[in-house]
Amino acid sequence: MMLELKHISKSFHDHLILDDISIKLPDTGLIGIQGSSGCGKSTLLYIIGMLDGNFEGEILYDHQIIDNREDFIRQHVSYMMQNKDYVPSLTVKENIILSCQVSELSYSSQQLKKIVTQLGIQDFMNQYPSQLSGGQLKRVSIAKALLKDSSIILCDEPTGALHASQAQEVMKLLQTISQDALVIIVSHDPVLLKDYCDCVLTLKKGKLNRKVIKNKATLCKEKKHRLYSLWFYPIRQFIYQRNKLLFLFLFQWIVIVAFFIIVTAMNGVFDAIEESEKGSVCVNMMTIENKSGEVFKELVSHQGTKEVTYDYHLERLNISSQQKEVNCLISFLPHQTSHILLKSGRLPKDDHEIVVSESLFHNLSGNRNLHWEYQSFQQDIHIVGVLEDSFFSQDELYCSPKVKEKIDMLKNEYALLVEAQSGKNRYLYNKFNQSYFVYSDVLERVENYQVLLSLARMIAYVFIGISFVISLLLIMIVESTIYVERQHDVAYLLSLGLKKHQLLFLSIGEAICVGGVISIGGCLLSLLVYYYINQVYHISQYIHFELKLHKIIFCQWDLYGIIFLAYFFMCILGILVPMKKMITTDMIDVLREE
Repeated sequence: MMLELKHISKSFHDHLILDDISIKLPDTGLIGIQGSSGCGKSTLLYIIGMLDGNFEGEILYDHQIIDNREDFIRQHVSYMMQNKDYVPSLTVKENIILSCQVSELSYSSQQLKKIVTQLGIQDFMNQYPSQLSGGQLKRVSIAKALLKDSSIILCDEPTGALHASQAQEVMKLLQTISQDALVIIVSHDPVLLKDYCDCVLTLKKGKLNRKVIKNKATLCKEKKHRLYSLWFYPIRQFIYQRNKLLFLFLFQWIVIVAFFIIVTAMNGVFDAIEESEKGSVCVNMMTIENKSGEVFKELVSHQGTKEVTYDYHLERLNISSQQKEVNCLISFLPHQTSHILLKSGRLPKDDHEIVVSESLFHNLSGNRNLHWEYQSFQQDIHIVGVLEDSFFSQDELYCSPKVKEKIDMLKNEYALLVEAQSGKNRYLYNKFNQSYFVYSDVLERVENYQVLLSLARMIAYVFIGISFVISLLLIMIVESTIYVERQHDVAYLLSLGLKKHQLLFLSIGEAICVGGVISIGGCLLSLLVYYYINQVYHISQYIHFELKLHKIIFCQWDLYGIIFLAYFFMCILGILVPMKKMITTDMIDVLREE
């Protein structure tokens, strides 16, 4: 299974680095490559291992031209880099087995235990690379190659950052491994190469001098394959970056809760206005006046009216309670009363009986006996019912239409009081408005509030839109920053033979983790706020409405689904741009350490 290079050439900016190199390498042995700095040693090493595919010539393995670079790397090649030959977010054990998992090569726990024990790193398996010394990290790199049982082990300055004793220790280990595999070392230390290598090649002016000593031929190793899940990788990366992501999470949770409160509060206010309109005592009542200012000589009628009478100046009645003046709005009860909601009591039956709003009853301190008068008219009146509190509640008093017989002096012939049939108040309002001046406290109040709330809703949605744009930009900035810092990890994974689409899927998996934490955390917080405001604080006691979730597509919980989808989409979009850039970047530029 000999490795052979045929007419290999490589140029950088019209400068020839490797010049028509042809060489047959043995199946086993320790081969050293030396040369001056910048002569192309590492470039040659990357070409031998098929990391760099931009060259002229051919590379043969077992007498076959290598046409699938990724498969060749996964099955036969292991790398030892000078620095950072690991993924920082993974433990030592996870880094060792990662190469096998990417290559889909089977391994056993007994085999792993034997290798790490031989190398003396069994006590560091659950530690992270940052906790190990340089010599220990080199042992980890050797353990990766041994567990993968690679036929070719390429070492780029494996002793560059080590003390002399550590460097000799690493070279001895590589010398032992070379009895069953081809080990190629690039180094600036000619003494180490001379002491431990079977053959030392010198790269000078693009040429390799000296021939390689042939060792015994070996058969191609049959390896068992097994599919592994790599989804632990994005989870580990997510946990490793948790401190950097914490600010992002807090900001997004605040945005989600604010968005949730704004939407549900708007829903609650609109529902309260609608319910208040439906339950308002005078919802079907309106007053009309001639545009000419003349009196009504007769009552008008129109399709949709329930009753039409002259209006009365009820505001001229003086009302007192325990000899104290009472200020409130006074109106007649309509004939249609099925929509009126009472908190207590009943509706009036006689002319001396009245119902009042809850706020007025509270101001009267529970006193039910009142007195009203106008000129010679005087009457004691009694509260028999209290209205249910609503969004538009104010100090109001409603009397029976029977009292009209006693207050004829208050009749206003310049205005008519019209009661529309139930459900036709708006229709009748619009019809009368064509010929008369029409006044309806309920409809006009609702319309004014809805106009203001529509404007507030538009402003709120603009705020939400800007917040989401800022959220997207923040997510993209944070994820881009993290991935720029992690570009060596990306290049390292590609050097293990991980396919680009696999790396993209793992990155999307990490984005889903980020999006999941943001959306789930934000939704749980907003649900807690929703429950607290409505059920604990009882906001409806103070402002006559509560937060409401509305059906958007399927059910009232649709808002949560929209938040989930929005953040998953934003996180995935935020990760695609830096990931695409890194995947298209030449990993050799990242891995090059000379």
